[in-house]
Amino acid sequence: MHAALDLPAPDSLCDPLNLRIQGWFFVGEHQAEIAAIEAWAGDTLIGSTALFYPRSDVSAALGLSPDARTGFTLSGYAPDSVPCPSLALTIAVRWADGRRETALTREIKLSGRDYRRGAWGVLVDREFPHLVRREQMYNSGPSQAEGSLETLALLRRYLPPPPTRVLDVGCGLGFYGRHLRADGYDWFGVEMKAEDCAALAQQGLPHRQVDGERLPFADGEFDTAICVEVLEHTENPWHFMAEVRRAIRRRLLVSVPNLELVPYWHSHLAVPWHLLERDHRNFFSRASLRELLRPHFREIEVMGYGEAPLRSAEGAALDYHLFAIATV
Repeated sequence: MHAALDLPAPDSLCDPLNLRIQGWFFVGEHQAEIAAIEAWAGDTLIGSTALFYPRSDVSAALGLSPDARTGFTLSGYAPDSVPCPSLALTIAVRWADGRRETALTREIKLSGRDYRRGAWGVLVDREFPHLVRREQMYNSGPSQAEGSLETLALLRRYLPPPPTRVLDVGCGLGFYGRHLRADGYDWFGVEMKAEDCAALAQQGLPHRQVDGERLPFADGEFDTAICVEVLEHTENPWHFMAEVRRAIRRRLLVSVPNLELVPYWHSHLAVPWHLLERDHRNFFSRASLRELLRPHFREIEVMGYGEAPLRSAEGAALDYHLFAIATV
């Protein structure tokens, strides 16, 4: 028997939920008697294949016909009982008569991260065999109690000094409100979600529940407004922006996800996770965000912030968010 295991490579770190196993077998005149190649972890079968394909490198090395089928690839799934950080992998031949013969063994290193416990983790759970529909895939989670410290730093940098009166449009659970009030700002939040308003009330944060159509304030009642990761959710961003502008006298600070990542990440075959948010209706580039603000503000600056986890194909850093400073 001639055999080799190409993947997993020795000393490589493997994902236990997606073990790619690749190699080749050649047993001469008995090749046609192989029913399957099986991968085992102890007494647990973790993957198998009955399909072989030609390997030009193997054929050249063994002096075989170019169309000799010696290669195999299979996808394995480590059992939950296997402890990290390693697994004893056994590759076996199952013959047509039912016999099973061990051919290769390798100790492989396993990643200690279980992606089933993260966002969309059910998709890599073998106990979830269901067809996923759009309404299940494109989803939205609850409001987050914690915000971004980098965003907070930008708000502090570009807000007029306290005790400026600040309207936080779509304030969620009040993360920025707690910090800005501690800084001395006269902060007031508005939010559509009843459950978020209940949480704001428990914290003693001044707020009002709104319908998303109109802000219940007089013209110019606030000095400044902040709008953090809200514009992408609005049904009519043009009406929304006009209403926010009506309620303020001086400045608006806006943070939105950066759609410009899409062309840069195309070579990675990746898209930003926020494109999977069901209620994201609007997607902004620097140019489109500036154009939305232009009818209402005299001066507009748009910058990127929040370094994205993937860089461009050339290695350039990219920004995950956009931040706009719009002045009346």
